[in-house]
Amino acid sequence: MRRKTFSKLLIPAIALALIATPAMAAKKKPIKIGLLYALSGLAAVYTKGTVIGHQIAAEEINAAGGVLGRKIKFVVRDNKLKPGIAVKEFRRMVTRDKVDFVMGIISSGVALAVSQVAKEMKVLFVDTIAQTAALTGEQGHNYVIRTNTNSTVIGRTAALAASKQSWKKYYFIGPDYEWGHRVNSDFWSFLQVKKDGVEKLGDLWPKLGERDYSAHITAMLNAKPDAVFSSLWGGDLIAFIKQASAYGFFDKIQYISTGGGDLDILKPLGKEMPDGVMATYLYAFDTAPVKQAENKKFIAEFKKRAGYVPKSGDIIGYVSTYMLAQAMEKAGSSDSDAIIKAMRGSKFETILGDVEVRKIDGQATFAYHAGFTYTNPKYPFKRLKDVTRAEGLEVLRTDAEVTKARADYKKKGS
Repeated sequence: MRRKTFSKLLIPAIALALIATPAMAAKKKPIKIGLLYALSGLAAVYTKGTVIGHQIAAEEINAAGGVLGRKIKFVVRDNKLKPGIAVKEFRRMVTRDKVDFVMGIISSGVALAVSQVAKEMKVLFVDTIAQTAALTGEQGHNYVIRTNTNSTVIGRTAALAASKQSWKKYYFIGPDYEWGHRVNSDFWSFLQVKKDGVEKLGDLWPKLGERDYSAHITAMLNAKPDAVFSSLWGGDLIAFIKQASAYGFFDKIQYISTGGGDLDILKPLGKEMPDGVMATYLYAFDTAPVKQAENKKFIAEFKKRAGYVPKSGDIIGYVSTYMLAQAMEKAGSSDSDAIIKAMRGSKFETILGDVEVRKIDGQATFAYHAGFTYTNPKYPFKRLKDVTRAEGLEVLRTDAEVTKARADYKKKGS
């Protein structure tokens, strides 16, 4: 019997597909899906578990007879966090490995480059981790779909939570590329709508991979803001927190961290993560899932393979694979155009709740969260409390906003 996570909208198609047995699926040509991630260097802490999430879902689906009587097979490539390598690997997977479509990417800049090649080749690119809103917004097109949140959702969720506090004066810090500039802007523009009298004191743009933040920390301490909004991530965020703690930074300034509530950050830092940081996150193994029984099963299987409880990227690998399986069942095909037609405007059942892939931009409507770090004696890493949950449609750009953003982008001649 197929897992109940398959959408109710697809019951007729699934009933027909159940006629296919695992033995029949083994005889048919597999559905080949490219997984294109930065599997080495700075991003590896995020992406290796995501691939495991994809694999668990595929194995479950294959054991139940596959999709359309065909098994899922992954072709995995490392883009090394470089746009040029990612574009080259995308082309190779399509032309040499003959994948049906490609999923993956963590860097926003890399995702934008890959998206343009997907458009050119007319092959579906499913973005699973990279989160610049421009990907499905200003630079969106028919061949890109995102099965995650985006920078607008993240920035606006943080702004929604921050607007409930007394903080008025803000400083900003973020990596000097697409992601950092975008999410900082998304936060600030929405905060001004939600709270009167807020003031921006300045911003800092360290390079990606910066390891000495002493000058940045000193500049922010001297400015004396009420709060700092930070879009640093991965190893950069961990390095910043460790260095800033030595200055007593977190005792003097409220810190707001995008993604700081994910285990990618909380586990490596352990007790070094300060209490009271406002941190955003998509998924928390102990609080966020809607379907608890299925979540517990996934956690157990993931922990058996990886040796640790799953992070946000890991659950997205799992959920995204199931969403694409649902779409292929509905489409009756693994062809890019057929999948796109089946996904846009459709709803999907997932561990994280019912999700729609919007027709206008191919953006999924996952909820997002912002909470405050605290010490929980049950765990060797910090957990989150006083959580603000924002539903996707509450913080995504409206259809009108997306349409305007695309028109403005086109006027600029971009």
